[in-house]
Amino acid sequence: MTDGGVKKMVDIVKRRLFTINGMVALFAGLLLIIGLLFGSMVGRVISGAVLVGVAGYLFYRRWAHVRSSVESRTQREEVHTKSPEGPMKKLFFDDLQSSGGSYVVKEVQEEVKVVPSTRSAQPVAPTRVEERVKEFEISDFFDLDSDIFRSEAEPRSEFNFLLTKVLLALKEMLFANTTAFFWANREKQQMVLEAKASGSEKFLAGKRFPMANDIVSQVGLTGKPQLVGDINPAAESDLLHYYESPEHVQSVIAVPVYYATRTEEHQPVGVIVADSTARDAFGTETFGWLAHFTKLVSALVKSYTDKYDLLLDSELLSSVRRMQDRIKSDATEYAVLSALADEANRLVNWDCLTIVMYSEDSHGWLLQKVINKAGEPYVAPDELVDFEESVVGQVIRNNAVECIDDLATLKLARFYKTEQIGIQGSFLCVPLSSLNRCYGALTLESKHASNFAGSEVETMYRLAENAALTLEVLYMNGLVKDHVIVDHLTGTVTKKHFVKRLEEEILRAEDGDTDLALVSLAVDGMEVLIQRYEKDGFDAIMGQVAKIIRSNVRSYDLVGREEVDRFGVLLINTPASDAYLWAEKLRKLVASYVMALMGKASRLRSVRVSAGCRRGCTRSS
Repeated sequence: MTDGGVKKMVDIVKRRLFTINGMVALFAGLLLIIGLLFGSMVGRVISGAVLVGVAGYLFYRRWAHVRSSVESRTQREEVHTKSPEGPMKKLFFDDLQSSGGSYVVKEVQEEVKVVPSTRSAQPVAPTRVEERVKEFEISDFFDLDSDIFRSEAEPRSEFNFLLTKVLLALKEMLFANTTAFFWANREKQQMVLEAKASGSEKFLAGKRFPMANDIVSQVGLTGKPQLVGDINPAAESDLLHYYESPEHVQSVIAVPVYYATRTEEHQPVGVIVADSTARDAFGTETFGWLAHFTKLVSALVKSYTDKYDLLLDSELLSSVRRMQDRIKSDATEYAVLSALADEANRLVNWDCLTIVMYSEDSHGWLLQKVINKAGEPYVAPDELVDFEESVVGQVIRNNAVECIDDLATLKLARFYKTEQIGIQGSFLCVPLSSLNRCYGALTLESKHASNFAGSEVETMYRLAENAALTLEVLYMNGLVKDHVIVDHLTGTVTKKHFVKRLEEEILRAEDGDTDLALVSLAVDGMEVLIQRYEKDGFDAIMGQVAKIIRSNVRSYDLVGREEVDRFGVLLINTPASDAYLWAEKLRKLVASYVMALMGKASRLRSVRVSAGCRRGCTRSS
């Protein structure tokens, strides 16, 4: 036997030895060897018995293996050799036939030769339904037509725009019928609508409704959130005052909105309400969601309040600037009062306005200016105010603002006892006072009760204060002019001192029996010159005319400014004939004089001087 055959036989022995049968045979062989080696008869008997058992076990496993092989082979033969129960049928089917969606299958009795079709088979393309993707536009994410992005938005419109977007998001999240935000105005006892997100046509057309026992008012008064999940249709109008007719609402939830103030007492400034036509549409978990929205709205309220305060300050500053620019060209009391009325009309809504000032001629407080936009019976200008028994007199005496929200509760007269006024709304009286004195009062009146808010009262007080400071400057200038001898624009004597000196010279002329002449020189066309060269240009003209006059009089003669456009020259010890010749000479000299105005030299041919001479002056004349 070759080496290859030996290795092959060894491999076969190893494979069989490591099987179950091989292990059992090995065990039997070892047991036989051990039994033969035992010297005692008992050991040999035991070894023989074990050997017989092992041999029986090996025989049983061999027999079971042969039996399972025979059964499996028999089953396979039965499957392949089983004859059909009936005769075989042949079916004919043409898969290329065109039968409009239905096919025909025929039974063939005898062998039929199938002729291949001449039509070429075309692959059928699978039907694929394409999913259409929605195309989004910019308008889906950005409000292109909103005015808030086109120009500088007012704080109120900006707040309303953002609040409306918040309410829309809240409505979509809660699947609500309506979401709205109301201000809680405790001073006027009203709930005021600011913004809403609702598709209902029955929503309140107005902006306000009085505080009552409805759910929105109760949340605004108490600050406690409320939830109603099953509303009785009969009680809907009592619970929801922001619908004009029943909306068939079955669920409603309302939460308060707070605003941080410096006071320790925190009261809600507004209420967010949401309702639904479904029963039990909201639960206790909804309060948690709404809490995030109330915090967001509180932040918006703070931002809006800060911006609104800045806007009021900006408008007040603009009004003050416009008033000052207007007074620069016409520094008179009438100009100040007219500018004050115009700016009050820009800042506050009112129906009637009056300005009360003290009159030296009437020796009392007089209605200097009255504006009646309502067309109702009201007080007339130039009427005296009852200083002791009227609201205006009380304001002037106390130098304090008085705001009456409802005139029906007023017991005093507004101006005087016999006044006939057809307006019964709200009344505001602001003193025109500076640091030193009170010059009068500004009154505003409206047909609506509680028309003037706290911010508007503060704005009008600041505006009136600025007007009073302007009046004080004018009065102080008047006092200075009364005590100053020389006019600072022309260098001539002021009117007051000119008249006083004239009286002294008349007495001297009468006592000494001497001649005295008074010459008056006026610049013609003052209005035309002011319109052409403005007031500063006209003052320059008067200054140059005064310079010509002073250069042509003697040192003891007197030149004074009688009026805005008129000079007076007192010629001492001068006969009337000489004074007439002097006046005519001076008139021609002024007419031929070249004056420098606006930085350019120009001959003012349109400026003429009229001269008049009076002789025989007496103290009475």
